[in-house]
Amino acid sequence: MSEPGLRGVLAAAAVGAGLSLSEAGTPAALDQARARALARAWGMEESAGTVLVLVDGLGMELLGQRMGHAATLRSWLAETRAARPGPGAGDGLEAAVSTCAPSTTAAALTMLGTTALPGATAMVGYSVLSPQVGPVLPEGTTPHPDQLLSLISWQGSAIDPGAWQPVPTVFERLRAQDGTGAPAAVSIGPARFAGSGLTVAGLRGTEHLGADRLEARPGLAAQALRRGTPLVYLYVGELDHTGHAHGWRSQEWLAQLERLDAAMAELRRRVPAGTRIILTADHGMVDTDAEHRITIPAVGALARDVVAVAGEPRFTHLHVADGDEDLAHQVAQRWREELGERAAWVGTRREAAALLGPLNERALSVVGDVVVAMAGRWVVVDPRAHSPAAMAMPGVHGSLTPAETLVPLLITRT
Repeated sequence: MSEPGLRGVLAAAAVGAGLSLSEAGTPAALDQARARALARAWGMEESAGTVLVLVDGLGMELLGQRMGHAATLRSWLAETRAARPGPGAGDGLEAAVSTCAPSTTAAALTMLGTTALPGATAMVGYSVLSPQVGPVLPEGTTPHPDQLLSLISWQGSAIDPGAWQPVPTVFERLRAQDGTGAPAAVSIGPARFAGSGLTVAGLRGTEHLGADRLEARPGLAAQALRRGTPLVYLYVGELDHTGHAHGWRSQEWLAQLERLDAAMAELRRRVPAGTRIILTADHGMVDTDAEHRITIPAVGALARDVVAVAGEPRFTHLHVADGDEDLAHQVAQRWREELGERAAWVGTRREAAALLGPLNERALSVVGDVVVAMAGRWVVVDPRAHSPAAMAMPGVHGSLTPAETLVPLLITRT
């Protein structure tokens, strides 16, 4: 896979806000020179107060198909296109970037926050095999939810998310401002995100301003800018929640898109003149149904030798007995043969580095012995490891399709 553009968006936004980055201390992260080059490429070279809006679940294809319901975002798309003409101008791709594999929140937000690929952060899926259980399991073990660690909630784990994910975040690397007394950056989102596992892993290092209602967040962003904070990160999760519950083609999702659009109009109205607003997303989404759902225990060729199932239904980590590499190759081959065109990619842990980036020691211990990315609208589930609600979810993501991996990068100035 080519390098995901979302990787550099927060770092470029920081440079565009007039801030500079200290060295990360690891080649896995982007340095100041690379961040500055991206800021130039995206038209952010002129220093300005900046709000980076991250809309969870807003894929570029989804936005394009519902643009008639988002007048504000439609105008920002036109503004972005006009500022960055070039090859492909007019098809919207000049206002889009790619996210990482897997195209899921834990991986993508941590990549955004650190500029490092999932293989270097070990944030490689919605869930992974818990180190308290693995890294290998004996023959005869049955997949079970107690085997898993959620990299979103970290529920029931004594593991420190900051120790799990060692790459410094962009927020930690921001050099302090001189004389203003205001923080270099703040984050805005639901109050429960302050100190949450995912925040500590991928977005630590900045003050968090809690606002549970979407409509309250534009005002907080404007206040922070007026107090002298040059960079504001604003998270919107309502669209993703609705997509999971109802599917992105639903009327409920459309209502949330209209709500988002109204909030962005309010944000643009309230921030100081000259503010740069950047809108992007962590991933898109596809809708699925029972006809596109494959149940692992119901298919002998898929269930054989699998002792744990992690990840998510669109990007699944399979663990085999004793972590045996030869057995992993056999399982991968059986899955390729059984799924055929229903799978976009099937490979072993070593091969998965081509998707995830080079795997650090932690990632090597939790990435599946076999990794499966699904094609089209297909999902693969296991009722022994997945809840009924997770298996029946109509809106899903995590795989490699453009609907999941292509996200907007819209830029406007007030």
